[in-house]
Parts: sequence; C-alpha cells; structure tokens
Amino acid sequence: MSVVEPAAAAAGFPFFELRQIAKRFGATVANDGIDLTLAPGEVLGILGENGAGKSTLMNIIAGLLTPDSGEMLIDGREASLASPREAAAAGIAMVHQHFKLIGTLTVAENIALGDPRWGGRILRLAPLRREIGAVAAGLGMAIDLDRRVDSLSVGEQQRVEILKVLSRRPRLLILDEPTAVLAQDERPGLFRMIAELASRGTAVIVISHKIEDIIESCGRVVVMRQGRVVDAAPVAGRTGAELVRMIVGDDLPPVVRGGAAAQEEAALLTVEGVTVRRSNGTLAVDHANFTLRAGEILGLCGVDANGQSELVQVLTGMMRPDGGVLRYHLDGAPPGWLDAAALRRLGLCHIPEDRHRHGILVGMALTANHLMTNLDRPVFNRRGWLRQGALDAGVERAIVDFAVTAPGPRALMAQLSGGNQQKLVLAREFAGAPRIVVAAHATRGLDQRTTTFVKQQLLRMRDAGAGVLLLSADLPEVWEIADRVMVMASGRLRGPVALNETSLQEVGHWMTAR
Repeated sequence: MSVVEPAAAAAGFPFFELRQIAKRFGATVANDGIDLTLAPGEVLGILGENGAGKSTLMNIIAGLLTPDSGEMLIDGREASLASPREAAAAGIAMVHQHFKLIGTLTVAENIALGDPRWGGRILRLAPLRREIGAVAAGLGMAIDLDRRVDSLSVGEQQRVEILKVLSRRPRLLILDEPTAVLAQDERPGLFRMIAELASRGTAVIVISHKIEDIIESCGRVVVMRQGRVVDAAPVAGRTGAELVRMIVGDDLPPVVRGGAAAQEEAALLTVEGVTVRRSNGTLAVDHANFTLRAGEILGLCGVDANGQSELVQVLTGMMRPDGGVLRYHLDGAPPGWLDAAALRRLGLCHIPEDRHRHGILVGMALTANHLMTNLDRPVFNRRGWLRQGALDAGVERAIVDFAVTAPGPRALMAQLSGGNQQKLVLAREFAGAPRIVVAAHATRGLDQRTTTFVKQQLLRMRDAGAGVLLLSADLPEVWEIADRVMVMASGRLRGPVALNETSLQEVGHWMTAR
C-alpha cells in the first residue's frame, strides 16, 4: 500500500489539501471558499444536508468536475485533476452513491475496465481473480465474478464498486454514503475495512447522512452548509444530537404519526404462493403469502439480496412471477398479474430503490420527469397535445408543496441534490392520489431533515387510506412508522405481524437467521 512520500512528510506538508475551492452552476453557488486538509491514514467524515455541496466537492477531488477557483495540493505540490483517470493516477479513488457500473458486463469485466493490469482485448482473468479474491477475503465479502452486474442487487453492486477501487490500492479513498445499501449487520465489516485501510496509511473520506457512521468510523468531522465549511472538530466525545445540531443549526422536527392505522380495513392486495426465479434459475421468492390492507404501512425487511427486490418488481408489474396468484382489489382490476402501466392506471404508485436507474431522467427537465407517469392525465394532455402551461404550474406546485430547492420547473434534474430529486419523485408518484404505494428504500442516502419529510409523506398517504408497502433494511425506520412488519430471508417470508406483537430484536434475528 502506497504511503505519503518521505520528502513531503519531512517538509511538514499534509498529504492532501484544498485551498479556497469554489464552484458555481449558473447562479447556484455549490462550493464557496472550501479549505480542507487530510493526513495519511486519517478517516475524515463529511456531514451536511442535501444540497450542502458535499457531492460537488468530492467530484472535484475525484476529477469529475473542475473548480472555478482555488488550489488543490498533493504532497505539498499543486495538482490539477482534469479527469478521473488523472485522479486515479494521483492515487485518488471514489465509490459513488450512484454506481458507475455497466450492467451488461460481468463483475470481472467491470473490475478490469480501464485497468491495464488485466490486459487489453483479452482479459487476464486468472491474476484478476487472485487479486480480487484476496481483497474480498480481507473484507469478508462474497461475490461471483461471472455474474452480470444488472442481475445483482444494489448492495452487491456496491461491493463490486468497492472491490474495483481497492484493487488499485488508492492513497485516498472517498466513500459516498457507503452504508446506504447495507444491512445493519454488514456495517461492522465496512468499518473494519476502513480501519484496516487507515492503519496502512490510506486516507479515507466518509460522506454519510447517518450520524452513527461518522461516530463509529471517523476521527474528525467537517460539516458543510450552503456550500461552506461551517464547523470542523474531532469526533471523539461528540454525541449524535450534537452532530445533528452542527448540521441543521437546530433540532429536527419529530415524525408525527397522527392517528393509529385503521384496523381490519379492506384488503388492497392479496399475494398467495408467489414464486419468483432469477435469470440464472435460482429461487428469489419462495411461495410468498401476505395481504396489504387499506390505511396501513406494512414494512418489508431483510438483508439485501434475499428476494425483496424481486418481490417488489413482481408487485409493481416490472417482472412476471413464476407461480402463485396476485389479486389487486382495485376498481376495475382483472385477476392475475398486471404490468406496470395497467397498475398505474388502477392506482398503484412505485418509489423505486434506485431512483437514478428507475425513477428519474437526470439529463432532462423537471417537467419532463413529472410527465413520466402523468402523460395521460387530462390536466397535462388534451387530445394528444401537451398543455405546457399546466405542466409548468403543476411542477411549480410540487416544488412548493414538497419543499424542493430548485431554480424552476424547467431546470435539469441533474442540477438538484439527491434529496430534492427524491422529493420530486414523491410529488410525481403521489399526484394521482394512489390507493397502493410501494416504497423501496425511500429514505436511502437522504439527510435527516429530508428523511423526516419522506416519512411524514408516507404517513400522510396511510392516513388518506392508501396501503403502503415499505421496503427497508433500516429497522429503526420501520419501527418508527410501520403498523405491521414482515421479513424475507433466503426467499421466504415470515409474518406479517403487528409491531406490538414482536420486538425489534426478534425481527433482527429473523433477518439474519437461516
């Protein structure tokens, strides 16, 4: 593992330094005079709400963006990183929150991509397997190098990204929301990996909205707000409440549940013996049975890659089941499986677990994104003609009603922070007053304030009589807003059971038991 050059260390230079980094996007100031230093083997946490400028700053360090002004120094010498390739040559690697993998290639091909060590036209897979196998064993990861990436779960894709960058032995590793796709019992392994890398002299930057991630893995924390560094301090001795106040400047509003869920309400969806096989023939869902009722939030929990994603795809019409019966108790619904378009017309909405792949078009305007599931609504479409004024007004209302920070309805989705993108997904999906809401990891990667807002919106839909199926690996989140819970492990469902009839510890055991 490379460490800082002795000459630079002897001269007293920090390994990595930023001086007065600034970046604008039109009238929006993303970074405003950022100063930052990092020593070899230091683990630095970066905290801030969505839109604070964290991702812009990390993209500058990783060579994806060029700053408008300021300096970057590596080993005391000025560096200009005009591309990720140049950043990689300087020993900087980043694992992004939204992965940079090619779905049609295998895991091995993705790892080899752009790395001359593994050959050119003909891949040298034997040494790649040895190298990646050693890295994976050190991290306690299991990954099939021959599987196509588009057949992997989100959590498995993150492991591929981590293995890919660690195989290049970086001097600085940036982890953007690294635990967002991990189950609770997988987090200690990640933190052990971070500590091991730091002990070898690798500097690590951890960006996370989860305060416990920073407390458990970082030695120092930098807090950003509105593009500026507003605080920097050692983590030792800090409480979670103190760090939250550093981020938002005040205490967060609590999630207000309102009235209790309606009991014995009519069924909206009945699942009987549903079985799903993956493309490789393995069993993803094994005879699932449950009922989703009106006026409830039903939590679906499980360690990643245990069949939850496949079940959600079947329920939302994105995948056909291999067996079993689905009954949607919605006006005009025929019996049996229905595709996504038919389900939307009947009143089912879907918040996907990966909004960049299945929820938004980042290169298009907010108005175009709003139309993705609203094109056939008469308010926007009159006899095949788009009512642009009504569309602009509709998106303006969504921006106001969902507290979105955006330049206007025709701004590009890529200009918004992840939290504001997710708010607009919710605004679009809830626009037609749906009867069934399928929400998959709806708060993943969001800051505390936006997470609270999303939870409140899900409770609002429940109180309006919708049935909400909430897929989440975050048990405390499920305990905060769900009425019943069920667990999927190795493709089999356990539950549903009312939360007052079980415990968080018991459900955690169900998730990890085999």
